[in-house]
Amino acid sequence: MYEVEEKRERTLLVGVASSPSRRWDKADSLEELAQLSLTAGVDVVEKILQIKERPDPRFFIGKGKVEEIGGLCALHNIDCVVFDNDLTPAQSRNLEEAIRRKVLDRTELILEVFAQHARTRAAYIQVELAQLNYRLPRLVGKGVSLSRLGGGIGTRGPGEKKLEVDRRRIREKIGRLKIQLEELERTRNIQRKRRRSLTNIAIVGYTNAGKSLLMNRLTDAGVRVEDKLFTTLDPRTRLVVLDKNKKILLTDTVGFIKDLPHHLVASFHSTLEEVIDADLRLHVVDISDANYEEKLSDANSVLAELGCLDKPYILAFNKIDLLPNGNFARRVREKYAASVSISALTGEGIEELKSLIMESFLEVNR
Repeated sequence: MYEVEEKRERTLLVGVASSPSRRWDKADSLEELAQLSLTAGVDVVEKILQIKERPDPRFFIGKGKVEEIGGLCALHNIDCVVFDNDLTPAQSRNLEEAIRRKVLDRTELILEVFAQHARTRAAYIQVELAQLNYRLPRLVGKGVSLSRLGGGIGTRGPGEKKLEVDRRRIREKIGRLKIQLEELERTRNIQRKRRRSLTNIAIVGYTNAGKSLLMNRLTDAGVRVEDKLFTTLDPRTRLVVLDKNKKILLTDTVGFIKDLPHHLVASFHSTLEEVIDADLRLHVVDISDANYEEKLSDANSVLAELGCLDKPYILAFNKIDLLPNGNFARRVREKYAASVSISALTGEGIEELKSLIMESFLEVNR
């Protein structure tokens, strides 16, 4: 018997730049949104970029652009429209009514990708908590249940009562999930205390920078590696022997991304504790990416939000195997202290990285 292949959703991406000078920044952001969409398992059919100084309070984009998108959806059999911005609940609702297609914003797409890559109980709980916190203000009237799409707005009577029931159910579930996370966090804290005799290094960086591949190169972790975003949601810790009497713990952590939603950082706080508690950060940067400086800055913004930007670090400029020659990598390293250029794929520069880790190990343990 033949298996029926599941139909992939056809998606249109929409970005809005506040001025012509921001056009290329937004174009790059749309490319990242396309990567997120592919990781979520949908096909990107079209991308649209509008220059608009101020978002329209009703649709976010202009009314004419809404009509254009509606026409494109009908012409190309588009199933879903994804915005590279966060929309208000009213904007999402108005767009769905006007375009007659499912509408997602950037945060909701990230949550979908996170949900697909959750593997452990902690990750499942953290993703569900983030989804519920996202959906709570988006529940609208006329008896909407826990689904994301509303049946109408501003209705009174029984529908309003049903809406309040749904809101209460979500708040109660959020409370239960927080209690479960606290229990898991207590267990993790006990495990961390047991490991305090060893220096702990957290691998951090922008998603898809090569953190998991580097983890595999330095250890025998066997971490799953894919050319997709957010394949690692759960921290994995392995023992690394630097020398006969020098051992460290190396932890692979969730990747960061531009404009990572604050409530997502809050929901994943127990996972990110590994970053906060680490003695040293091994910050991996994809040097082959034309926007590597911006992504380094975005990752640092998340670290600053976690309150650990001032901790000791090593910058590992990864993927030098994708550069035409070593001159560019040398120039980049001259700009940054405590840095090394490596290829987690080929192993180039790994011994130099280990030497830097050893030096940092001695500093931490003085």
